[in-house]
Amino acid sequence: MKTIQKKHGAVIACCTLFFAVLLLPCTAQEAGDIRGRDGTGKTARTAEVSSGNAVEYQTADVELPADDEEEDSSFDSEADSAKPVFTLSGKIETLHGFRWNDVKKNVEYGVSRSIAQLKGEVTAGSSYAALSASAEYNYRNPARTGFRLNEAYYRYSGDIWDISVGRQVIAWGQADGFRLTDVLSARDSSEFIAFNGDDARLPSDSVRLRFFHDLFTFEAIAVPFFTPNKLPRFGFEDGAKGSLYYIDTPDSFDMQTPFGTITAPITYTKTQSAKPKMFTDTEAAARFSFFLPGIDFSVSGFYGWDKNPRYVKSGYAKKGLFNPANPLSPLNPYVPKELYTNLNEEYYRIWMTGFDAAIPAGDVTVRLETAWVGERYFEPKNLLTDKSIDDLKRQTPDDVPLDFNAPVKKHQLLMLAGVDWMKDSWTLSGQYFEDLILNHKNDIERPMHKGFVSLNVSKTFLRETLKLSASGVIDVNYGSTFSTYSVAYALTDNISFALGGDVYTKGYDGKGDFAAMHKISALWLKGTFTW
Repeated sequence: MKTIQKKHGAVIACCTLFFAVLLLPCTAQEAGDIRGRDGTGKTARTAEVSSGNAVEYQTADVELPADDEEEDSSFDSEADSAKPVFTLSGKIETLHGFRWNDVKKNVEYGVSRSIAQLKGEVTAGSSYAALSASAEYNYRNPARTGFRLNEAYYRYSGDIWDISVGRQVIAWGQADGFRLTDVLSARDSSEFIAFNGDDARLPSDSVRLRFFHDLFTFEAIAVPFFTPNKLPRFGFEDGAKGSLYYIDTPDSFDMQTPFGTITAPITYTKTQSAKPKMFTDTEAAARFSFFLPGIDFSVSGFYGWDKNPRYVKSGYAKKGLFNPANPLSPLNPYVPKELYTNLNEEYYRIWMTGFDAAIPAGDVTVRLETAWVGERYFEPKNLLTDKSIDDLKRQTPDDVPLDFNAPVKKHQLLMLAGVDWMKDSWTLSGQYFEDLILNHKNDIERPMHKGFVSLNVSKTFLRETLKLSASGVIDVNYGSTFSTYSVAYALTDNISFALGGDVYTKGYDGKGDFAAMHKISALWLKGTFTW
């Protein structure tokens, strides 16, 4: 997968222009100061009163300055507030881990990556701009090696509103580690070991308008440029099985015949339909957030693209004699010898309505979140249609076109309840997540119900320089689990080290959500330098 898309150049150019535009308010302010000194003085006096300077002068028991001195002071204050203020921060992080290779019966690299991240910010008056980028070298997962533009946006703030334009990260909801109403930002699923939720979140190229009030906030978002989830490669793609992360596909197809089970190998190819890129493909979202005594809650809506594609299958089967060495035998039927299957990647529209809330009660906070996702596609229960099965059994040497069952459209209800407890140096949180298919008719591969329980506990020592933490998730349906454990020590305010491990288990029947990742369990060591 390419780490830099063609649209990045346009985003970088726009952000550079934003940084240049930030210098304009300073020039405009200086022009206003000159007009004020010429005798008008309205701009300076209005700004002075609105900023509260007049009140401060009146409450202080000092002598008020003369009119000219007061105006000059106001001019200087406004000029200082409009001057650009630059901030530069960054992070260098290196992480290396080892895992047990059950096939080769040896220890090998499970993860080895180094990341350098840089973020520049500039503020001038009501304007703000940010530019963030990172470079990564990944020895174990070479597809991730390269340069990435993380953020590049401009924000202008008024008294009760602001607007942000560019590449930015927008997070919704109250869930920790699960996605319900948080549908705006895509996810990076090409890396797993010691890879937290913030690292996995991808920015979106969007326009965000917000209005503020003491009791509520309203935001409207438009996303004209679609960003999909970054997924692992399929196992049949070149070099995929040499890495730890790939999507496994069946290598063969079994069919029952009067002569026994016929096993035919499958050869895969992959194609891709055009991604959404027209103005009419723009995603739209809105959210009302209310801040009331005893509860904060939000209602949200989204109409856009599912970040994961559906795969429409097509192909054909080559047939041959059951026993080519005895072509004249009457008990030698034509059977499938090889299947050729193409997976065409297609993105499609979905909609979402959601609700989330946080209810504090002393040291405890209760979190609630639910989302109704409409028109999402799921893989069918049966791969081939009955007609295709009959065609494969027909006694003919000709190739047989394959008729696959299409992905099935369903409505999905997601619900989460969580509790957080913080006391002294302890932090404890637990969540239950429920994933339901509302119109399940036993026609799709996944079950109607999926449940997950998560637990997170941590404690700090030595004036919060040492932190022990453990967290995990269990798949209720099949008992597969994921857990991570770490000991982190802050050597200074800028330098820290962490030793930890990620553990995946299969559960029973090998069907759990974490079963396929049991082979990537690893011990790791991480060093981080920030400034």
